[in-house]
Amino acid sequence: MTVIVEGKKNRALEGDCQAVSEVMGQVLMLAVVMLAFSSIAVVIFSDEVNINPPHTPKADLQERIDTGANTVKIFHKGGEAIDLEDAKIVLNINGQQEVFELSSDPSVSYDATNNVLMAGDYIVIDTNLSRGIDLKSTDTIDMYFVDTESDQLIQRVMLQSGSEESESSDDTDDTGRYWITPHPNGTADDTSEGWISTKAVNETGDGIFTTYYAPDKKDGNPNSTAQVFDFDIDADDEGITEPFSNVTLKIVYSVHDKNYEYITLDISVDDSEENPEWVRVEPNMPEYNKNFEPYYIDLTSYVRNIEELEAFKVRIVAVTHADKKADKTAWIDFLGIHVE
Repeated sequence: MTVIVEGKKNRALEGDCQAVSEVMGQVLMLAVVMLAFSSIAVVIFSDEVNINPPHTPKADLQERIDTGANTVKIFHKGGEAIDLEDAKIVLNINGQQEVFELSSDPSVSYDATNNVLMAGDYIVIDTNLSRGIDLKSTDTIDMYFVDTESDQLIQRVMLQSGSEESESSDDTDDTGRYWITPHPNGTADDTSEGWISTKAVNETGDGIFTTYYAPDKKDGNPNSTAQVFDFDIDADDEGITEPFSNVTLKIVYSVHDKNYEYITLDISVDDSEENPEWVRVEPNMPEYNKNFEPYYIDLTSYVRNIEELEAFKVRIVAVTHADKKADKTAWIDFLGIHVE
């Protein structure tokens, strides 16, 4: 009897030990997890910098470089305001860094209120003013817009890649001038039953160009067949102020052959929507019929102020010697205006 009782006690004791072992294991694992999370919390909440890090403004910025004037313009197109006292711009020009403190550098000017850059405002950096740096179209230029409080980048962009033309060839060309085109804010209209788009005249060499079917000289009103571009320029957005010292139009085009009565270019600075008054500024442009060639027209005496610039429109009219059924065509690859 004694042996049987002891055997039962042994089996009961062994079962109890196993239960206690499982419970203790769970308690220990819970303790380890809590200790781990506690350690992490101590590290995080003891670091004041991590709790309230400096805020880096998020803004939509647009940059434009004018190598002819040795300037870089930065336009605030939207997003958060930027305190210029807590910002700087670093230009890396062919590997050489130049730092511009925005609130104090004599090379920096801006249109901003209380040193705060907001949507619609802009900054102008003149690299020649105090640094004596002449910008060239062959320079490689990177820009870093830095928030000094957080030591973080607001924006980094390549302004030029070092080729003969700027990276954005729709904005600048090998003349170093910045060109305003009808794209994307303007409109384009064709009455020759051809093809037209503001994007087609936005960039040279991109394989996109307008198609214009020229009427013959027997047409009763050849001016009724034209391609018309309304630039819809906002002078504030472009950073343009009066007075103007130079206004130039650039058009890159080609025609079917040398069988044209004339190729003309008219402009309007009349803000009338339905019947604008047109002025013929170029009555006989060259008949470029082998390649697309640039042609420059001085408009300084025609576009004299902000009001006329913002109403600026262009009309191209070409008339051939051949019958209209011959489908003599003209093509426009670029159309832009430069104001300084």
